[in-house]
Amino acid sequence: MHINSWRELKNEMATSSPAVRYFEFETEKGSKAHLVVVDMNSKKVRLRPFVNSSGSDTSDSADSLNAIAAVNGGYFNLSNGMSTSYVVVNGKTVCDPKLNPALVGNAKLAPFMDAIIDRTEVRLGSAKDGKQIIDIANHNSANLHAGATDDSLQAGPRLLPALTAEKEAFVRKEADGKDVDSIGVHKTAARTAFGVTDDGHVLIICIAGGKQDEFSSGVTLSQLADLMRQLGCVNAMNFDGGTSTTMVVALKGADGGAVGRKMVCGKIPQTKVKSTMLVVPVVQ
Repeated sequence: MHINSWRELKNEMATSSPAVRYFEFETEKGSKAHLVVVDMNSKKVRLRPFVNSSGSDTSDSADSLNAIAAVNGGYFNLSNGMSTSYVVVNGKTVCDPKLNPALVGNAKLAPFMDAIIDRTEVRLGSAKDGKQIIDIANHNSANLHAGATDDSLQAGPRLLPALTAEKEAFVRKEADGKDVDSIGVHKTAARTAFGVTDDGHVLIICIAGGKQDEFSSGVTLSQLADLMRQLGCVNAMNFDGGTSTTMVVALKGADGGAVGRKMVCGKIPQTKVKSTMLVVPVVQ
């Protein structure tokens, strides 16, 4: 697919909010892409991260906050269910990877821990005019905008303006000389990504194909970065992928009536995840 913007896409399905648009299309490799476009110039919707309780999935988190759309978010350990990514909600750190013994106690990761802790995150703040401020940055970097961060969700690596998989230690050489590609950066896989355009839109995409096994049809991170650029993003980051890749959208029926939330991308039964990113309506 070669386009210059998401605005050139044709296969749109109406959601429960005019500020949120949903598209489906095929990638050049034949995998199916599911794209949510959020107009952040609107004050009727906001983005916010959500931390799931044990055994919850993306649909559960969407239902909890009446979300218009939801996708899986940060990384977590399957061994203990604890997050390996920072999550901040309402100014409070609710997930801290430094408190995860499966992460910080892994001797092989010790030389890379600073890079792991400093992985890319999306930060959400509030402007004086009521609009939401969105920043994609490394965890330890200063805010690009004045004001505090209300919420944040860490994952990584950054996709745009440049792919930083090695800098964030997703691709690394361990002490024994073994080359590690922890999320299959160079393999095709199901992926979830988050990006921003220069005209006030957020793009959230899930790409999967086939059975959505850990490394099945999908895209590499380099291909994902290229696609986000083609869709119009100037800054973008990768979320957890593989079997975790899930998107839920509140779609309208052909007659304009709401049909409720539908999992448009994901495994059946739905994968349990630690954190999600939600698009929620603003109650006025």
